[in-house]
Amino acid sequence: MEKRPAETTVACVRTAPAAAAIGSIEVEGPDALPIVQRIFRPAGEHVSFEEGQIIYGRFLDADQIIDDGLVGVEGPDRLALHGHGNPLILRQILTLLQKHGAAMTTPEQMFARRFFAECNNTIEAEARLESIKAVSLLGVQIIRNQRTTGLLNRVRQWLDSTDFQTLRQEAEEILLRSQIARRIIRGVRIVIAGPPNSGKSTLLNRLAGRRQALVSETPGTTRDWVTCEGRIEPLQIEWIDTAGLDERLAGGDALEQTAQQRTCDLLDRCDLILYVLDGTQSAVRPLSPSAAAPVLLILNKSDLPGFQSGPNAVPISAKTGTGLETLARAILQTLQVDSFDPAQPVAFTDRQKGLLKQITAAGDPAVLKSRIGRLFQEPKPV
Repeated sequence: MEKRPAETTVACVRTAPAAAAIGSIEVEGPDALPIVQRIFRPAGEHVSFEEGQIIYGRFLDADQIIDDGLVGVEGPDRLALHGHGNPLILRQILTLLQKHGAAMTTPEQMFARRFFAECNNTIEAEARLESIKAVSLLGVQIIRNQRTTGLLNRVRQWLDSTDFQTLRQEAEEILLRSQIARRIIRGVRIVIAGPPNSGKSTLLNRLAGRRQALVSETPGTTRDWVTCEGRIEPLQIEWIDTAGLDERLAGGDALEQTAQQRTCDLLDRCDLILYVLDGTQSAVRPLSPSAAAPVLLILNKSDLPGFQSGPNAVPISAKTGTGLETLARAILQTLQVDSFDPAQPVAFTDRQKGLLKQITAAGDPAVLKSRIGRLFQEPKPV
């Protein structure tokens, strides 16, 4: 008979998959202690594997020494193995654990198993799991609030409500608010686009704080996209510099056509477009590209003679850094994160969003109540 998840002992590497001073493996399950004792020999005699103990010894394959290290007894049926951070050593220890009965898993799967076993409802378990992956402190706060004043509290109110019209309206409002919350929790992708030689690569380098993209007076220097990471609190941002948009280049050779198509593809897969124009070229005002993401118009080269600003545009000089604080505020406002209330109910998993969409569309009260019940307490996997 196949074992249920709670009856299975699992192991995973908890540290990053790269060389480091220390590497850690976690083992959890009813057979965690006997499995670890088969591959670990304490340095002292009469050692007790009681909760809270940290034990020094050696990891062994039969009598062959694999590594010196520590075993920490973190809780009932849960141990942490700490050795040297060479990935080859960690892999060998994992292989030994598997040989003696532990199943391999990932940190996320191990946390999910633990949280869903410990929590009284699905929203609380998901909140504990997703808060580990949030990319900003405000994102962590938003998720934690869903266990108290946020989504969990609202769902409990819905369970006792018979005002289905108001309930559906509140679900729609949560879905809309969740789009903004996702930007804070997961981060955003912002594409820098515009005609050739408008200063896109200079702007990327300025935003990155270092040279990321090649800068030249020759139009079309950037033929592929360049990316870097950055922050404008509370947002984690992936900045992407793209090849200059130009209909003439789109009809050029195969390389130019590919570069233009890649830019168009990126415009369809981002959260915001910074559309950069040369503010000294007043006669050239191309229309903003047609895309699903919002567009923020940037007029660059405000440090040069002949620069002219315009309505609904952010004037900057990517070369000198003038106007970048204004640009940062405009980005936060456009993405609607500048005044976001972290205490408001939001959905922070695809499961929650899917059930909320079903709630907004449910005409049958019994179906609607069923979806609310699943939102609160989804059956645990067996």
